[in-house]
Amino acid sequence: MKSLLSPDDGFSPRIRKYFSLMEDVRRRTIEYVQSLNAEQLSWYPNTKIESIGTLLLHIAAVEISYIQEDIMKRPMGEEWKIAFPIRFNIPQITGKELSYFTDKLDGIRAESRRILWGYSDSDLDMTITPLEPAPGNEDVSYSLEWILYHLIEHEAHHRGQIALMKRLLPY
Repeated sequence: MKSLLSPDDGFSPRIRKYFSLMEDVRRRTIEYVQSLNAEQLSWYPNTKIESIGTLLLHIAAVEISYIQEDIMKRPMGEEWKIAFPIRFNIPQITGKELSYFTDKLDGIRAESRRILWGYSDSDLDMTITPLEPAPGNEDVSYSLEWILYHLIEHEAHHRGQIALMKRLLPY
């Protein structure tokens, strides 16, 4: 795959490739939701399924979790609980236009770009321990390469959910 980034962007070659893939999957995610209004972004068929808007926030929150929280050791903050409403048994966000979600996604991606720009290809093998491991997973650690791969896979997975949700929209 040809990189979406220029060779003189300051990224090392393999980091550039991963970041280009992250950008490609994001571009495709945004294409899926480009035509949706606030009502469509808020709709969900039942309380055990996230709305498209919630899925967009979830994609953003997971990127924060891995890049800012686990790599940089900066806690995510309580305001991101809204990206996990089923887990925390809280209402899903409603009534927000697409720009609300894309602004969050863009801001987080800009910070990820700034952070990843400082890494070299040899850093892809470094061990990263989660800032707050899930209960029972206290011994879990990841490589930077696994995190970058997982962010791509994670967003692509949720983009599939978004595509299904669009087909289920009642309006």
